[in-house]
Amino acid sequence: MRFRSSVRRAVLAAGVGTLIVSGAAPAAQAAPRDLQQVRNQVRDLQAQAESASERYNEAQVRLTDIQSDLDSLERKVTREKRNLGEISAAVDELARSAYTSGGVDTSLQVLLADDPNEFLAQAAALDQVAMSQASSLRKTQTARLRLAQAEAELKQKQDSAKSVRNEMKDAKEEANERLNAAEGVLSGLEAEERARIAQLAAKERKAALAAAAAAARQIDQSQGQGQQNGPSAGGGGFSGGGRAATAVRYALAQVGDRYVAATSGPNTFDCSGLTMTAWRQAGISLPHYSYSQYSKSRKIPLSQAQPGDLIFYFGGSVHHVGMYIGNGKMVHAANPNEGVVITDVL
Repeated sequence: MRFRSSVRRAVLAAGVGTLIVSGAAPAAQAAPRDLQQVRNQVRDLQAQAESASERYNEAQVRLTDIQSDLDSLERKVTREKRNLGEISAAVDELARSAYTSGGVDTSLQVLLADDPNEFLAQAAALDQVAMSQASSLRKTQTARLRLAQAEAELKQKQDSAKSVRNEMKDAKEEANERLNAAEGVLSGLEAEERARIAQLAAKERKAALAAAAAAARQIDQSQGQGQQNGPSAGGGGFSGGGRAATAVRYALAQVGDRYVAATSGPNTFDCSGLTMTAWRQAGISLPHYSYSQYSKSRKIPLSQAQPGDLIFYFGGSVHHVGMYIGNGKMVHAANPNEGVVITDVL
């Protein structure tokens, strides 16, 4: 499927590039007209499932951050509880000492004392004890307040984690519903029609594997040319080496693997899982969420597109990502029917 929308590109600081295309992800080779409508319907449902899957991935990224905060807050609560326990124990000891020393009125103690000067010295010491008790009580109050604040922060994060888990549950259910609907469309076909679609899929897979092998050979032949962090300017075949070559070679090696939502290898991928894992092989870390990958980018012209650049598709929001491999082609985890394939960018 071709699109008339404008295309822009963005490059990550680490050297990863991004092409941005409005619309749905590109389809593989066209089927005969009588089956194309069915395949388009299935792809639309799968695109909706992928969008839900990317929302799941986005929520997973947020949950990971929240979990890190939870771990820190749990340690903080533990520290504050221990601190309060130690202070409370010291206060209890002071209280026991005061109780065992008796509660005789100070004026009577002066009258009964053998040496008034000695009593006055003891009284000064008792004043110091009283001041220490007051200080301990203040420390206890402060410790209790700090503990209450830490527990409140922990509760807030726990509530946030619960909310995000609910978002993930809803997104997963929506993705499954759309995938089941797509399966329902296919299962409603006649056996002969299903066989024709299967034949087309097998033919496309064979072509994709051949294209992947050819692209990998081109990379090997030109390895070492260009810059270390990525290819030089120009939108033709691969002319660079280093990190981009590593990422592209990995992605091409996955052609033919199955598409499974929220996975990133080694044998199944979703769209952002493939690009994330491919660039990880080159030592560059990307999140498992297409919009987060996009948000790390800056825009440059399409004419400078190079292999290894990431291509994003918008349908209201970023819902699909693939990797440019040169000559107007991209490798991407397309959908459950096609898996990881090579298609035209536009």
